[in-house]
Amino acid sequence: MRKLLGFLPAFALVMGLSQVANAAEVTRVASSFDQEFNGNAFDLHFGVSYDFDFKKAAILREWGSGGKNRLARDLIYRQFRHTVTPTLEIGLWHDISVYVGLPVVVSDNRNYEFDQDEGGDCVFPDNPGTTSYEAGSATCVNKTNSTSIRDGIVPRDGFDAFEDGDPYGQFTDLDSTRIFNAPTRRGLDQLNVGMKFGILSQARKSHLPNWVIGLEGRFAVGKAMTMSRAIQDSDPAGNHRVGRGMHELGAWTTLSRRYRFLDPFFGAHWRYAFRAGGNTQFENYGDTQGKVQPQSETGAYFGAEIVPWENEAQGKKVSIILQGSAVLHYNGRGYSEVWELLADSPALVGDYSPGQGDTCSSSAALAFAAANPSDPSGYVDAAGGDCASYNGITTIQDYGTFGLNAGLNFYMGPYARLNFGVDMTTDTRHYVTVASRGDGDNAGDPDVVDADTADVNPVRRDIVDSVGRRYAVDDVFNVQGYFNFLLTF
Repeated sequence: MRKLLGFLPAFALVMGLSQVANAAEVTRVASSFDQEFNGNAFDLHFGVSYDFDFKKAAILREWGSGGKNRLARDLIYRQFRHTVTPTLEIGLWHDISVYVGLPVVVSDNRNYEFDQDEGGDCVFPDNPGTTSYEAGSATCVNKTNSTSIRDGIVPRDGFDAFEDGDPYGQFTDLDSTRIFNAPTRRGLDQLNVGMKFGILSQARKSHLPNWVIGLEGRFAVGKAMTMSRAIQDSDPAGNHRVGRGMHELGAWTTLSRRYRFLDPFFGAHWRYAFRAGGNTQFENYGDTQGKVQPQSETGAYFGAEIVPWENEAQGKKVSIILQGSAVLHYNGRGYSEVWELLADSPALVGDYSPGQGDTCSSSAALAFAAANPSDPSGYVDAAGGDCASYNGITTIQDYGTFGLNAGLNFYMGPYARLNFGVDMTTDTRHYVTVASRGDGDNAGDPDVVDADTADVNPVRRDIVDSVGRRYAVDDVFNVQGYFNFLLTF
């Protein structure tokens, strides 16, 4: 990296230095062989960004009792992620460029605690066997009324991936709030490659806006992450990966137009996601599965870059960014907030070829796991038949993400820019375990899916996908602090 940074200034001096474009940052395009416009023979932009993400969400669980179905409190999810992303954009011709970015996850940690956000006002059940989540019953969760504990999805004494000697014995206290520590993950997920086309330019024709159209591909380069609870005798490599095993192809566009000290802008994007061949956990088990591919997304943002101070002759400027955004995630499966809880849980052992082999007993798997904590993988054989462990990927209900962004841009001359700010988002409440029952056509009656037949969806697990037992995510708060440094040669 140091050698590259040392090479770039010399390279730029030889080829000619670019001028800062009179446009919002969202419509920036590297433009080469454009000497008559900007005196620049070759345009190259090199940047490095750092992002810190904190996410908190309430994990809810449907619970049917007394003929009624309610969403009950269960767990609180927290995630801490640090990412460094080098980017490079090279101008190919007038207002045409290609770019590449490689996000590197330095650290990703997730944990789960019982939902006790009521604090000092918490009420716990006196008799766990009769708690029905009616008004006046328990308002907070512990081991006695957690539905994840009750169904054996999480062991009663939890799981701590940081304690490979005894991961099942770290949360034995009845008053413990923490119940699950996921392993630390780091590495690569996707390589982002794209092309920009500057359709219109205010700097070239002052009465027109800046309009950029882009094509982008995000390609899986890191191996797909997995989750295994069998860590006493080994350290599974999949437990430390961050790859999602998915490619994305899409298009985006941005527009901006400067009016004195105000530069309003608008952008929109669409990305179609699909599984990455052999390097994926998004398995396809046949027509009865229904959804196979990861969720795709489309979204838009709008805002303004406010310029309180500018020295145009020196290429210096200070601007304030205010932005709102909305994104729709739709039609697919994914690594949800609960995937590590579900992955490799004895309660979700199953047969990926239903109706074509021996039955699979989750009760036998749970009994074996409870009696043999030192053999966390033996439950698969104990369940019998063609049983296999669950990888945690679920079918997710469509949902929206809404966000606000505030940032500062510092143009420190013609060739260096600094940007930092905060992006805050939230998700609409949505279910994260909604696999369909299957497809009755295999047995001749499209309206009926018979149990233990080839009609059944092979990735469905009744314990989490049936109405009355589904998981949902709500009260999502995601804050991202970011810092970007860009050199424009």
